[in-house]
Amino acid sequence: MAEERYVRQRTLNPISSYLHKVFLNEKLNNWVGYLLLVFIAVGFGYLVATDFKIGVGILGGVIGLSAIILCITNPEIGLYMNLAYVFMASFLGRLLFNGNFPFGVVTDILVVSTFFGLLIGKYNLKKTTGIFLSRKPVLFFVVILIYLCFQIANPAAHSFQGWIHIIRKVLESILLLFIAYNVFTDHQKIWRFLKVLFGFAVLAGFYGCIQQWHGLFPFEINWVHSDPIRLELIYIWGIYRKFSFFSGPTEFGIIMGACSLLFMILGINQKKPLNKYILIIGSIIMMMGMSYSGTRTANAMLVGGIGLFVLLTINKRSTKIFAFFALMAFLFIMYAPIYSSAAILRFRTSFSGSEDASYNVRERNRAAIQPYIYKHPFGGGLSTTGEMGKKYNPGHALAGFPTDSSYLNKALETGWIGFGLTLVLYFVTLQYAIQGFFKARSNQVKMMFAAIAAFAFSFYIGEIAQEAIGLFVNMVVYFPVVAILIRLKELGIREIKQEVH
Repeated sequence: MAEERYVRQRTLNPISSYLHKVFLNEKLNNWVGYLLLVFIAVGFGYLVATDFKIGVGILGGVIGLSAIILCITNPEIGLYMNLAYVFMASFLGRLLFNGNFPFGVVTDILVVSTFFGLLIGKYNLKKTTGIFLSRKPVLFFVVILIYLCFQIANPAAHSFQGWIHIIRKVLESILLLFIAYNVFTDHQKIWRFLKVLFGFAVLAGFYGCIQQWHGLFPFEINWVHSDPIRLELIYIWGIYRKFSFFSGPTEFGIIMGACSLLFMILGINQKKPLNKYILIIGSIIMMMGMSYSGTRTANAMLVGGIGLFVLLTINKRSTKIFAFFALMAFLFIMYAPIYSSAAILRFRTSFSGSEDASYNVRERNRAAIQPYIYKHPFGGGLSTTGEMGKKYNPGHALAGFPTDSSYLNKALETGWIGFGLTLVLYFVTLQYAIQGFFKARSNQVKMMFAAIAAFAFSFYIGEIAQEAIGLFVNMVVYFPVVAILIRLKELGIREIKQEVH
């Protein structure tokens, strides 16, 4: 039995099976190995007790090395480790280092390690790469990458570091999409990823609720007050906006809004009562966490995503019931005589339009900067707006300009040409999901297409007011779901061909 298991592992990944055989079966699977592990554990405990920083540093190094090995030996686990890292890294950084932790460097290492594991593993990349690049969402994404690469020659920008910062982020996005596409080869692996994502999202939402009910913990309050800009963004109306495990309330709210939408739609269409209740209750926990974050963008994302889902599936009885209760809940929150809840008041301001002072400021900024967009079809260059502009392109006409909207950011930095390419990419992705919905035969797969369409659309709404997709935390959630979208359509075509033959 053990021999059969070893042969199966070697077929999947030779490096993984070799490490498993040498280190687990031959070296550590005996009393000497068990004793060695005990000594290592005691040694780490002593180091942590005597010198906390050295102990944590060594322990972190061992964990990091183990994580890299796992990413290389098993890309599917590597994908989950990337997910776990982006959910927990900021929290651990606050707890152990008061927020002073190189988040981006570790991110790069994990993604590249997982991609390397894909290259050396038993994956038919020669075949899948061609198919992958032929899919419309991927094809237009690659076109955008090529366009951004040519931005190095943009005469308006003068920072190579600013250019490479954006290129690195886009490359990581494509790598994540490619890794997930090759990992999700069947429905079982797709559902396994969704279960892992659901678990992390519920945990994050619940911790946000704990922060609301209990209050922020001392190490979190110290972290908030250590930066005056951070304090101004988090402490509003005499209340701390909640951020759970993430680096800020905006990231937390956007992730919770998108994930609650995805799993709520999957939940209301489950046939098994237990699965239905688990998904719906988990989604409610995420929505509560989202509301405590005070992120108005997330509120708009949730409402917009629900609207698209209702339009797609309005012929279903369950959708009509869901739409009725969703509308009643929306009207209650908007017009009920409740004025003591900061979460409800914050929700109302998400849809107040011109009555909101910050909205009017943004509109004036957008109107004032439009002439620049018209005069610069290729934009001002990458990393030239906002704080990134101050850092990489000081003195640039756009440096320090508060874009707020991801769309405005793209229009300014990449011009109306780059902005147009982005809109085409989003349109093609939505089109891919909606076509899959109408062509799918299985009701379960059909509802997955509807959920992903609503999920993606919510992010595109979020891009109006924030950088909803560009943040790495959001990328690790968004792009694997897009990979699921592409794979679902392929699996459906494969099933139809099998039925014909």
